[in-house]
Amino acid sequence: MKLGIMAVFAIVAGVVSAQNINKFVISDEAAKKTLIKNEISADTAAKITQACIDWATKNNMAVSVFILSPTGQIVHAHRMDGQVPINTETALLKAQSVLYTRDSTHARANQVANNVALQLRWSKLPVFPTSGGLPIIVDGQMIGAIGVGGGSRDEDCAYQALTTVVGPQPPLAPNLPAAAPGPAK
Repeated sequence: MKLGIMAVFAIVAGVVSAQNINKFVISDEAAKKTLIKNEISADTAAKITQACIDWATKNNMAVSVFILSPTGQIVHAHRMDGQVPINTETALLKAQSVLYTRDSTHARANQVANNVALQLRWSKLPVFPTSGGLPIIVDGQMIGAIGVGGGSRDEDCAYQALTTVVGPQPPLAPNLPAAAPGPAK
């Protein structure tokens, strides 16, 4: 009996959970044209971008933000005043890296830290292992990617914006302890 009730609860929770994604992805009509349903909507992307800008402003930062669809198309982009070209370019690279790895750019940065062999192998890949890029996850599905560049806390900006607009996200990658200094030369 207990297992039966738990099974019904799991099915109901799954249905409720699956309905939540519809608030953040393109409409059924748009999906018929694109043949992809779980793609971030322009409205959601604009709200995430604005939440990031609001957070950056509150924290005395200027940032550039790119939100990409799962297929790599720009859904929304914004450059705050005071950003130089490299800030905008790195924001885009971070979002693109997320699409390639399906993981945060901070997690990838942790993987290559202090690993010269891996750094050399990855140098040929379209991966920019610097924090500030996160997958946008809803109901266990990646509906897009965000890349933030130009600020001192890019990843925090992206994470706060995502959790504000779409809800809980996977935990952030940990910060690695500072590397011990090498031998004197």
